[in-house]
Amino acid sequence: MRTAAIMLSASVGLAAATAAAPPGAAPDAAGHASGAAASAPGTAASAPGTAANPTATAANPTATAVNPPAAAAYAPATASAPPAASCADRSLFGLVRAGRHGRELARIGRRTLRPRPSPPVRLPAGVYGWSWDFSPACDAVAFAGRRGRIFLLDLDRGRHMGTVRIGGSAATGQIAWPQPDRLVALSGDYRSPRVVTVSIPDGRIVATHRLPKGGHTSETTSLGLVILSTPNNRIGSAILALATPDGGMRRVPLRRIRAGYDSGPRGGLLGRQLTPAVTVDEAGGRVYVIAANEPLVADVDLTSGAVAYHSLRGGGDPAPQATAAKGLAYGAFRSARWVGDATIAVSGEVTRMRRDWRRAQRRGQSPVRIDPYGLRLIRVDSWRVTTLHPLLRWFTLAGDALLGMDSVPAGQHVSKATGLLAWTTDGSRRFTRFRGERGWIWGASWPYAYVRAVGPRRTHVVDVRTGRTVSKSRERRPPLLLVR
Repeated sequence: MRTAAIMLSASVGLAAATAAAPPGAAPDAAGHASGAAASAPGTAASAPGTAANPTATAANPTATAVNPPAAAAYAPATASAPPAASCADRSLFGLVRAGRHGRELARIGRRTLRPRPSPPVRLPAGVYGWSWDFSPACDAVAFAGRRGRIFLLDLDRGRHMGTVRIGGSAATGQIAWPQPDRLVALSGDYRSPRVVTVSIPDGRIVATHRLPKGGHTSETTSLGLVILSTPNNRIGSAILALATPDGGMRRVPLRRIRAGYDSGPRGGLLGRQLTPAVTVDEAGGRVYVIAANEPLVADVDLTSGAVAYHSLRGGGDPAPQATAAKGLAYGAFRSARWVGDATIAVSGEVTRMRRDWRRAQRRGQSPVRIDPYGLRLIRVDSWRVTTLHPLLRWFTLAGDALLGMDSVPAGQHVSKATGLLAWTTDGSRRFTRFRGERGWIWGASWPYAYVRAVGPRRTHVVDVRTGRTVSKSRERRPPLLLVR
């Protein structure tokens, strides 16, 4: 599964002078993700965000049913569905440049990160890989395109299968392919978002549901498309939605999870943004939403629709002063992945305008301060938190390996470069590479991680089982990998 975020950029809200970019190619497209399930291939947990009940309540932390009759009506089509199949035993595919603006889909050598000799497939104009998903059998892929289009490609035969139109003038958003004959996709911009379920291959629209105006964080799963909606132009309570392959839509208000973007009375200088993380235990039929600026998790049962709120213990506190709500610009972001064995991996950051930002600009320094949340493990059977490293703000999962690397540009915070760090999913340290060197994880496909070094510009292919570099690529623009 993969996570994607549609959000107002926190860095833009902080200062026009700052152009902070997420690591990788949307950290979900670095693999992020934007990268997000524990499977043999690795995908990036999406790093860069997300209607309505504006008030947060100090609700009872015990589980409370949210419209259980309506939720139960969808239970057979959702919670009992099996987890998404892993594509680890299939060929690795990636997008490579073709000409100045074009893209081609090619088979990529895992060990070399170079295109293989098999003929590439030229992609239609406007397809850049910002949103895609494999079919359940991993023999086809769907790409989001412009003006509400979805392009289908046959991976085994290397040819186009057809084009699906879901309507609207905006580019198609996040895509989920939960069943062989069903696609679920986001359509429209933040002012008029919709979720569309479409039949494959005839392109018939099965159902359309409107979402609240505002930001959305979405996660592709075999259960359908999981969406976290946040209020428009204010901070308020989030709403969790699940769009199922049969065309159903379930909405669960999360009254204690604060989220959204508020530009403030003076525009971006005083703006605030809170972006919680969402991750799914598909086998257990549960969704976990991790609050952005407080040690709180919402646990949603997809069968009953019940919600329980849990306070985290032992290391779940945000970074120092992360709960500040007034004053200069402020943004808190979280990303998370379900890694199995009752464990969630979570990371993120808090970004705020420095109080002396004018002086910093005069000195040629960044006016923005970034405080990493660190990489932490949450045990959902005890709600205890273990901090693996305090300086990471983003991570990737590759098989049984959790990988992190500091990617904050020099000068934005005082910490030293971490190098490439690896742990097993139970928290045991595996190795450290490139200590003190700046770079980022371009992507990961079991058993390799692809580390992009800042200088000299090259990509290291690292075996995540041993930490050894098995090859190096000097390609100026490595392929954008399709891994889930």
